Amino acid sequence: MSHPVYLSSSHLPRMPEGSRNEWRGFFGHGGELEANAFFPLFWRALFGEGDIRHARFIDSYDIDDEDSAIEREECLEDFSADAAYPYLVTDKASALTRLAARREAVVAAIGERYRPLYESFEAWTAQGFADYILLRTEGLPDAADAEPWLRAEQASIDRLDDSSLIGNLMSDLSRHDTDPVWRLAGIGASPDNPWPPPELRRLFPDPRQRKPRKEGGAQPAEKLRSRPKSWIDPVLEWLAVALSAAATLGTYFSTRSMWLALLVFLCAAFALGFGIVKLRGPRS
Repeated sequence: MSHPVYLSSSHLPRMPEGSRNEWRGFFGHGGELEANAFFPLFWRALFGEGDIRHARFIDSYDIDDEDSAIEREECLEDFSADAAYPYLVTDKASALTRLAARREAVVAAIGERYRPLYESFEAWTAQGFADYILLRTEGLPDAADAEPWLRAEQASIDRLDDSSLIGNLMSDLSRHDTDPVWRLAGIGASPDNPWPPPELRRLFPDPRQRKPRKEGGAQPAEKLRSRPKSWIDPVLEWLAVALSAAATLGTYFSTRSMWLALLVFLCAAFALGFGIVKLRGPRS
């Protein structure tokens, strides 16, 4: 089940408010990254515990947006008008300062192999976000009750030397089917600012992308069937038919046994057919 969370660029120092119709002008001011039901480690490195704010669920939809009218009604059925959830917001300058300050501790915790990924994320953050960075959590199934967990996640970013706090992450990264880009930094959700860049993908290939099948070894059946025949082929086939028939008739006239003649025919046909296949061999 999908519970998307987004790291979004914003020109506002807070979550847009649907009661002010602010969502209509929210997008298009920079990049956006997506994860599913978790906060990638590098996202957490952007924020401090003091960056937690609260927004009302009903403000996730512009009040004058007719296309969101049904969602607004369902939201009011699920939550009260004042029900709120926690989210994170910071200005880009503070986020970049934290990324730089935490770089060595994060790399030491996850391994030098991931330094290019961290540094690429730093560069993308500097280029891809506007004045503010929002971690939008409204998609979480327990968003209304997420504050204790959110505070614990943010507090742990400065205690990565505690192996118990990073053990699950390292266990996931060690799996062959885990995409470290997704697990550590999320995936780009904005076509205008793609993430990850191609050069980073070359270092950390997506395991979900199947490698092209190598040619060689067994050849396709279509190619085998398309091999040209020579004039010898029909001669061998007719010769096999003639020999099988001769053996069958000879057996019948000498023994007057239909069953024995049939047995001789089957044996002769099998032996001659096998012999023809061997004589032909593969042709290129």
